[in-house]
Amino acid sequence: MPVYSYVCSQCGSNFERYLSFKDADQAVRCPNGHVQTRKVLSVPTIVFKGSGFYVNDHRAKSATEKPG
Repeated sequence: MPVYSYVCSQCGSNFERYLSFKDADQAVRCPNGHVQTRKVLSVPTIVFKGSGFYVNDHRAKSATEKPG
């Protein structure tokens, strides 16, 4: 299940909830019981695996290759 981050508009507390995709749009209460919360957007973690993502993964230029 994905983790959603929220902030309470009344008390300012930041908290997270594990919710299924079907429950993600429902109203969420903060730990202090307030209902006026909003979802906080965050940057997803991206992991590049395999070859081709690093400078040293490029093929070396051969001596017969023309520049340009």
